[in-house]
Amino acid sequence: MKPIVSRILASLFVALAILFASTFIKIYPKDFFWVERANAKMPVWVRGNISSGIFLIHNHGGPGGSGIATALFEGTAGDGKFNHQSPLHALESDYAVVYWDQRNSGMSGGTADPNDSSMADFGEDLALVVRTVRARYPVRHMFLLGASWGHAVAMSYLTLIDGWQDNQSKIDGYIIYKANHEADAPFQASKPKIVEIAEKHIKDGRDATYWQSVVEFYRQRTRLSNPAEFMAHDEYATRAMGVAYPLPARAWAAFKASIFSPLNGWKFYLNNRRLSHTDRFWSWVATDRTLSTTLPRVTIPVLLIYGARDLIAPPEVGQTIYAKIQTPAAQKTLMILPNSRHGAEDPDIAMMQRGIRRFIAGTIVGG
Repeated sequence: MKPIVSRILASLFVALAILFASTFIKIYPKDFFWVERANAKMPVWVRGNISSGIFLIHNHGGPGGSGIATALFEGTAGDGKFNHQSPLHALESDYAVVYWDQRNSGMSGGTADPNDSSMADFGEDLALVVRTVRARYPVRHMFLLGASWGHAVAMSYLTLIDGWQDNQSKIDGYIIYKANHEADAPFQASKPKIVEIAEKHIKDGRDATYWQSVVEFYRQRTRLSNPAEFMAHDEYATRAMGVAYPLPARAWAAFKASIFSPLNGWKFYLNNRRLSHTDRFWSWVATDRTLSTTLPRVTIPVLLIYGARDLIAPPEVGQTIYAKIQTPAAQKTLMILPNSRHGAEDPDIAMMQRGIRRFIAGTIVGG
């Protein structure tokens, strides 16, 4: 065998060995632990300035995202790229940021069947995370952040499950980021915008056949009624924004992040694949509107952050939430990021970070 071939094969073997070892053999950091409830085993990673006594619990999007991955890279950036850190990383210098993976997502394990999950399950899981963090750390102030689908998880904890009033009393403030709590409101808000974009593409002769099918999809539907329609709308909204989140790129980003970190990219991929084939679960995600009826129960301070160009969680959704929650006007703020799609994009990232810092500082002083 030629020396150069031997060196290439040896390098490939070493690379694969490192990838295998760092993906399947984990040495977890001190502030990484697991919580278990209702047949689900869920990882929690506390990072940042623990001594501040200010804890921000991040609830990841999806369903099917990963908070552990978000601790390492931005998984659903507004520009569709996976090569930069989450905007939350900068906050770790000021606060302890708590990342966790929901049941059947990310690195979570156990025997829980996604099809048997309810909205209350996610709220109860979050309640367990909150209790565990309070038991393990000297918490002085606690905030929640609901990102995209993670807003539904936080809303279940704050407004739906038994003891929701007491849950709100334990939270200093809530940050809603690029978020939906049901499928119909964002569908209605983004539908005319997507049709307008599609018609412009048709007029300009850019992939006219595809965009004509998009126009027909929206002309034939006044509401989403099943998982297939929900997924189709998500694809059309994403493509109309001019971004893509291809599975191979997401998987590769997760595997790279797995090297010498707590993340198990292979487990993340398998959970995501399994979740994508659970029709009963996606049926209620696509059609349930329970959390719209519980919005008025929210009375704690709230910061809402939405991208002006977002078609998955349009700013109109934020405006509706702002109007319906019963938080006093002086304690709620709606921030629109003018250059962003589904996630803060430069130069809006610094604007978002400043807004979160002002909100937390103002809430603590005001309280």
